[in-house]
Amino acid sequence: MIGLNISTTEDRVDAGNTRVWTSMSSVSTVVASLVTFALLVVTASAQERPAVGPERPFQLAPRVEKTLPNGLRVIITRQTAIPKVSITLTVLSGYSSDPANLTGLASLTADLIQEGTKTKSSRQIRRDVFGMGGSLSAAASQDYSSISVRGLSEFSTRLIDLVADVAMNPTIPEDEVAILTQQHLQTVSQQKASPQFLANQTFRKALFGEHPYARTSENEASLQAMDRAKLVAFHRDHYRPNNAFLLIVGAIDPDATFATVEKAFGGWLRGEVASPTYPAPPVLAGRHVYFVQRPNSIQSSISVGNIVVKRSDPRWYELTLANTVYGGAFNSRIVRNIREEKGYTYSPQSALTGFGNAGFYRFAADVRNEVTGPTLFEVFKEIDKMRADGSDGTELQGAKAYLRGIFPIQTATQTGLSATLNSVYAFGLPKDYPETFRAKIAAVTPEQVKSASATLFWSDNSVIAIVGDWAKVKDQLAAYRNITFLDTDGKTIPPPQ
Repeated sequence: MIGLNISTTEDRVDAGNTRVWTSMSSVSTVVASLVTFALLVVTASAQERPAVGPERPFQLAPRVEKTLPNGLRVIITRQTAIPKVSITLTVLSGYSSDPANLTGLASLTADLIQEGTKTKSSRQIRRDVFGMGGSLSAAASQDYSSISVRGLSEFSTRLIDLVADVAMNPTIPEDEVAILTQQHLQTVSQQKASPQFLANQTFRKALFGEHPYARTSENEASLQAMDRAKLVAFHRDHYRPNNAFLLIVGAIDPDATFATVEKAFGGWLRGEVASPTYPAPPVLAGRHVYFVQRPNSIQSSISVGNIVVKRSDPRWYELTLANTVYGGAFNSRIVRNIREEKGYTYSPQSALTGFGNAGFYRFAADVRNEVTGPTLFEVFKEIDKMRADGSDGTELQGAKAYLRGIFPIQTATQTGLSATLNSVYAFGLPKDYPETFRAKIAAVTPEQVKSASATLFWSDNSVIAIVGDWAKVKDQLAAYRNITFLDTDGKTIPPPQ
């Protein structure tokens, strides 16, 4: 869509009567111009598209890595395109390290360590960060928690000191615990109103069972069971230098920055950190539907998928290509099928997600009630085709070009490069992963894509999560015999009448 700001010398406003006149001749001129513009667009689109140019060389800035005596790994990349710096401290404990009855403990801890240290209040921390042209944030994911600060590189020393202070010396004030707990409870309430969130939550719980990767967010019971003592204990037990690494990307001098880091973090004491336990996920047998009853829904939120290999598995390249062909890009098979050809949904997607211990594939889409069953039919039809035939020729080359082309874009910014490097060190990927990614994608063969499709897409053994109104879709799901019904709290209920 093209937005036009149209104005002429004939447009004028009478301030006293707030009346507006527009010259009709001017409107006619604009309409004629728009028609001409539209004809030019149609003519241009009908012409042959220009050929894609040669691939340009791509080289990441070199990295320097050291490990402090206390075990903290420090990785510095000098990137001078803009006078800023991005600093990320990653602690290798996240949702997976939460006690089973305290899901969200890592997340709430990450929020609260920003709310004051032994020398600074929450307000002082924010004021200092803003004064350095920066921002501070912290969050937890499945395998790790991260503190990130960004700002002008001229303040890099102070920013590093700030991250060290937040990580090593948080006070976790009692009043802030109460405030943030209430905020998280409100978030949980809002999540229950989101069909997309419920579909993903239901999918993950069904897929992973008692495995920690089933945990996607806190709940009312776990939040109400948390107190300051538990948060302080989690920080004490997990925020240790030998359980962390520090990434610094920006317009900085590596040698001077290492000296600053050693001074800021050198006094951080090592500690024994318990590793998460990973019980085996449930064995998938057949296509099991988990239906969340949400009366009066006008559409169904669908998730379909299965468990796959962990992020560090060397087959990740061919799995990524297989998923890109199937549903991981806008010109993928599933998008062409159920969006472009059939109009079932606006934005279907297929994602391959990898963690430290396992991974999963998930198709997701919101579809009209009347095409819930047909959508599932097309999803499995495309999966079976990928498993049987894989991909070759122009389609596969296009997927390779897409992945090779977006990688430089993803790593062009300090934030993007930090995110890529964070995956390297959090999941134990080869150190040269950023430098060799494009070459390894280019080297994947059609035979490997076919084999990867069989590994990635478990057609006959899949979890299917649907959030919707059973009365409006039940006739379309008659072929599915293994159905578990749930309410929006995740509790099993009888089949809705």
